Amino acid sequence: MKKNFHAACILLLFVLTGCSIDDADKKPSVYSNNLVLGASARDFLSDETFTRIELDVVYVMGHKPEDQVLQSLTNFLERYTHKPGGISLKTRAIVSPQMGSYSIKEIKTVEKQHRSVFSEDDKLGVFIFFADNKSEDSKANFRILGKAYLNTSLVIFDNQELSDMAGSASQSEIQTVTLHHEFGHLFGLVNNGSPAQSEHEDPDKGSRAHCSVEGCLMAAAIEFSSSPLSFLENDQNILDFDEQCKLDLKANGGK
Repeated sequence: MKKNFHAACILLLFVLTGCSIDDADKKPSVYSNNLVLGASARDFLSDETFTRIELDVVYVMGHKPEDQVLQSLTNFLERYTHKPGGISLKTRAIVSPQMGSYSIKEIKTVEKQHRSVFSEDDKLGVFIFFADNKSEDSKANFRILGKAYLNTSLVIFDNQELSDMAGSASQSEIQTVTLHHEFGHLFGLVNNGSPAQSEHEDPDKGSRAHCSVEGCLMAAAIEFSSSPLSFLENDQNILDFDEQCKLDLKANGGK
């Protein structure tokens, strides 16, 4: 049995009006971590300003991502970004904020309290929070798996319930695909920081900043079926960008 889950609803309209971005910095600065989603797209992709990336991975106790999830993310970033200084990460656990289902405002509060890696010199800092509950925007038949909500910030919501429902797709596999999708938004896809080189943005008003190509990592909905998303050493079975999204990334400084 197939289940459809939305990996993200990070829409251009949503970012500007419905995702608590109204307090984002208006003054442009490559070192700011409080800019609108997509503002740091070229900083992620090129080595013009930042030559390395450091991931600040914060998780609620009992929700630590598996090593293979973070290794796959590192491989993914090395594949698409020009960062000769490499990709590094630091991980640490925090006690549950006891917030129940999370709003973006609450996620931002967690970030303000616990973020310890920021962009400086030649380092681009990224905050990743593995939450212990779902998004408040999730519905019975519409689950938000993750959200990139600022230029260098994203959250992965708890998805154990979904892995129990989604055939043979494990929690780690769902987290991996969701992480890659959310980084696609940080990279400015689709047409939200990395200009589209061809017409492939989803025309559905509710799916803006997503790709219209079926099977692309940046599709608005990701389908987890009975076929496993196998973890291979080179991640070749993990869902990936389609050719049009890849062209957008290259045109904006990526590999």
